[in-house]
Amino acid sequence: MSPAQLLATLAAAAVVFAAVMGVREMAWLQGLELTVYDQYVRRASPPPVSPSRVTLLEIAERDIREQGHWPLSDATLALALEKLVEADPRVIGLDIYRDLPVPPGESQLERLLERETRIVAVRKFGDVEADAIPGPPVLEGSDRIGFNDVLLDPDYTVRRGLLFLDSGGSKVDYAFALRVALLALAAENVIPTPDSRRPDWLRLGPNTLRPFEMNDGGYTRADARGYQFMLDFARADQAFETIELGELLRGEVNSKRLRDRIVLVGVNAESLPDFFPVPIRSLARNGVGVPGVELHGHIVDQLVRYGLGESTPLRVVSAAAETFAVALLAVLGCGVGLGSRWRPAYGVSAMVGTVLLGLGALWLVGAAAYRAGLWLPVVAPSLAWVSAVGVVNAWRSSREHAQRELLMSLFSRYLSPEIADDIWRQRGDFFRSGRPRAQRLTATIVFVDIKGYTARAEKMDPETLLPWINDFMGSMAPIVGRSGGVVDDYFGDGMLAVFGVPFARTAESEIDDDARRAVRCAIEMAATLERLNDDYRERDLPTVQMRIGIHTGLVVAGSLGSADRLKYTVIGDAVVVSKRIEGLDPLEHDFEQSPCRILISESTEQRLDDGLRREPLGSFALKGKHQKVSLYRVLP
Repeated sequence: MSPAQLLATLAAAAVVFAAVMGVREMAWLQGLELTVYDQYVRRASPPPVSPSRVTLLEIAERDIREQGHWPLSDATLALALEKLVEADPRVIGLDIYRDLPVPPGESQLERLLERETRIVAVRKFGDVEADAIPGPPVLEGSDRIGFNDVLLDPDYTVRRGLLFLDSGGSKVDYAFALRVALLALAAENVIPTPDSRRPDWLRLGPNTLRPFEMNDGGYTRADARGYQFMLDFARADQAFETIELGELLRGEVNSKRLRDRIVLVGVNAESLPDFFPVPIRSLARNGVGVPGVELHGHIVDQLVRYGLGESTPLRVVSAAAETFAVALLAVLGCGVGLGSRWRPAYGVSAMVGTVLLGLGALWLVGAAAYRAGLWLPVVAPSLAWVSAVGVVNAWRSSREHAQRELLMSLFSRYLSPEIADDIWRQRGDFFRSGRPRAQRLTATIVFVDIKGYTARAEKMDPETLLPWINDFMGSMAPIVGRSGGVVDDYFGDGMLAVFGVPFARTAESEIDDDARRAVRCAIEMAATLERLNDDYRERDLPTVQMRIGIHTGLVVAGSLGSADRLKYTVIGDAVVVSKRIEGLDPLEHDFEQSPCRILISESTEQRLDDGLRREPLGSFALKGKHQKVSLYRVLP
């Protein structure tokens, strides 16, 4: 890559980087980042190493119908809890509000809750005091009550869990799931401790739970109040063991199924709005979401796995690392865009394929990182990659379009497609400092002139003169393009064409071919003139007599003029000689019989083949030349 390309790459990358980071800062990418994160949760989560210790006791719709009312009476709830206690579970989590008595059985339930230390109940923290729901009065102030509030992202999906909330002052409220998990871990001699380096961070067994921050992963300025952590839903493919209230009350549940288990009691009934959307669609019940009791089951299961060292908390890359990734992808995208040379036949497909390949690689890297326990946001880097490739290709396309227009404007519009394509393909070698580079080469020069133009022009009115001369030029110029030449210039009564530009011929055979094509071009012009004169006669316009001079020699080809008015042309002695040959007057020629005279120099004649008929005319002194030049007349 040249220094100019490197500078252009860095400049374009800086623009793309600033734009992407600005969009990310405005949180416009958060939804996409979370969507990609959900895919990682579904497809890249490592499976747990051991079966879940959580069992769900669900109160289903048919249980409510059997009881005939909701909420359950305190007596029914107490009976269910006593049966659970008899099965000797490690912990019982009661995810049912019991701030008010539901007779009968108030005292029975109260005594059970007070006596059985393995039962943890819920309360609602609420957004404001009016929304709060207290826990059972008998448990208030104890360590067997916790809030069951759930965090919803802007798309109303649960991806984060809560461990603590600040109630004001020095009091900190524990989450229901944390209370349940701590009781279960205590049986394994795992107790919560502060992290040695960050005492305000919770440590469970070998794992420290770093609190969620507002810009973690794909989030931007998220609500990070309280002590939050990301949920992994690792049991999505391993459903929790579930029993229903009716089964338990009828004695149909073997107590061995509940021994040493973490049992969570809650509702799973469509008539009660206790469902929460989660990233794992397979967990959703009736397309709505998971029941609250099951959601808390996932949280408890995750915390227990952390405490026992069976899983590790999800880590996030630093802001500096994410910024570096965006910058790197912006540079790579710009580099690919500037350094590539898409072939015309496959341009769009090649570019799209490259972009998709890069996106796929980013997704796989993100999935691998997630599986290793690291959340690597890929939407911002992906946007940088796509934007960089797209912006650079759009810029390059615009620049190439401008270059092509400039290149084509330097030549006559009568240019063969082959030459135009050659110029475009080799534009890198053709341009120097924004204009075609000068070069010395051997070319065949063709001068075309209307004999007696001045005398005719003086007798014609402007409205007739210009169409008359334009018809002539419009008939002759396309022949040059079809023959492989370039129209260099027009003047009042003639035209200059060049064969052998804009690229220097390196082989004698190529120079010979240019000379032959030039002569054949002149012969075709002569034939065209016959037909054009017939048309002039029918329109009662003056007929044209034409002189053509052809010479092969060295010229200097390049651009002349200012930056906004460039003209590609050739200069040198060969141009002068061809002009002198065309205007040679002492030579006899019957223009009435043959209205076109074609004269060629010896340097051109020597390069022709036998198929082109010519006759020698001798040597002639040309104006401004010391030595005579041998000339030949081309015969039809």
